[in-house]
Amino acid sequence: MLREIIDQWAIECPERVAHQSRENSLTYGDLKGYSDALAVWIHDNLEREREARSPIVVYGHKENEMIIAFLASIKSGHPYIPVDTSVPLERVQQIIAASGAKLLLSPLEVPEELRNTGLLIQDKLALPNPAGLLSAGDNSQIPAIEWQVGPEDVYYIIYTSGSTGTPKGVQITLNALESYLNWVNTAYSPTRKQEVFLNQAPFSFDLSVMDLYMSLSNGGTLWSIDKGEIANLREAFQSFARSNLTIWVSTPSFAEICLMDKNFNSDLLPELKHFLFCGEILLHDTAAKLIERFPKAKVENLYGPTEATVAVTTVTVTPEILKAHNPLPVGQVKPDAQILICDSEDLNLAIRESRAPQSLPIGERGEIVIAGPNVSIGYLNNPEQTAKSFFSWADEHGTQWQAYRTGDAGMFKEDQLFFFGRLDFQVKLHGYRIELGDIEENLRLLPGVENAVVLPIEKRGKVEYLHAFLTTQEIMNDEFSAAQDLKAGLRKTLPEYMIPRRFTFVQAMPMTSNGKVDRRALLGRVQ
Repeated sequence: MLREIIDQWAIECPERVAHQSRENSLTYGDLKGYSDALAVWIHDNLEREREARSPIVVYGHKENEMIIAFLASIKSGHPYIPVDTSVPLERVQQIIAASGAKLLLSPLEVPEELRNTGLLIQDKLALPNPAGLLSAGDNSQIPAIEWQVGPEDVYYIIYTSGSTGTPKGVQITLNALESYLNWVNTAYSPTRKQEVFLNQAPFSFDLSVMDLYMSLSNGGTLWSIDKGEIANLREAFQSFARSNLTIWVSTPSFAEICLMDKNFNSDLLPELKHFLFCGEILLHDTAAKLIERFPKAKVENLYGPTEATVAVTTVTVTPEILKAHNPLPVGQVKPDAQILICDSEDLNLAIRESRAPQSLPIGERGEIVIAGPNVSIGYLNNPEQTAKSFFSWADEHGTQWQAYRTGDAGMFKEDQLFFFGRLDFQVKLHGYRIELGDIEENLRLLPGVENAVVLPIEKRGKVEYLHAFLTTQEIMNDEFSAAQDLKAGLRKTLPEYMIPRRFTFVQAMPMTSNGKVDRRALLGRVQ
């Protein structure tokens, strides 16, 4: 299993660097020793409280101790919930309450607001910590094999935006994660000779699962750049120059920012072999520039929602594909999974009648449905939302698979899947999946706001920013100041990437003939 594979690297090459974050490095030997010791502590403390299998919140950013805590959690038999420090504290409290977690681990000093949640908290786990919980080398502090998360157990839980205004916890089992890793490790053929993987996404974003576990399963080095380096490209480029990166994992948006600097080329990253992109649309122009500047590296376009364990399709973008397709395809499905393109209404009926949905003919656009061992078992403690999105599907051999209706529009053409965005009010912005209803609900909770509609503004087939339309109890004489106040209010409950860039105040929302807000009419008001 995955745990044994990672631990084996500690035996074969204990001094190899598993994770590098700025000047702080963590070897495979220390990763095993510290995670073993922490796992024993977790087991002893949570088992006494009869909290077996309860999730563990791991709160931090790109610190080495985050990865130690992830592995300690699963070695002690508990799934972990990664929560980045950029998440507003009120939202962290929502995640804690919704998850039923009993323990929070952090390398940092936890904010006072999180100490009132009833959790057992172990913070300030920063290395070196020889006298504390993270003390490696004691052979008595080795977790029993039978404690660890099993194949059908939940390995990690990632919280995504929810349409009701509260986040949803996507549960991914070890089986699903290993299905994903078996695929990508075959598709991209890491050499197991100390590959260096870029980690750009925060650990609370499922894209990071790609680089984290591809790296650990292959004995590679995970090279993290933190939010400070991402905000300052000069620092990021200095980090790249030291990294010897061989596999780049990021959102397309981050690569687009890097491409604005002419120094982002193969001279900066001479060892680079693969660009792996997922989380949002890879633009044709972006891929073309990367191929030109990095002639020895392959550009890989992947697609998949969090509920299907990071990604489920891939295609290598070649000059021939660039010439043939704009927008680009997202590729072919992984061998052990299936993708159906369904009519949404027929899909609704099929689920109600407990029958297999019909897949539309090649070339017809419909809703993307994913089935296979990589699909989540559902949302944690949320049976209503789980029933709306997940169902059981039998293939032509009668094998039952967990299936997930993505709400994404797609089509098969020339043996390739093409992705056309959302069918509902869920969008991708800068790699983050956002329920517009989540933002709208939080806007309506702010003082003075009567109603709110949030629209995605697209350019070149990609969401550029969010625009909020609002009706208020009083006429806003200073709309700029009012918008700034609303942004400040939203920042108390929502992460920065969910804050609309523009606000427009209207006297009344336009309505369609069936009494719903006319979003198309509002979109027509955007300059």
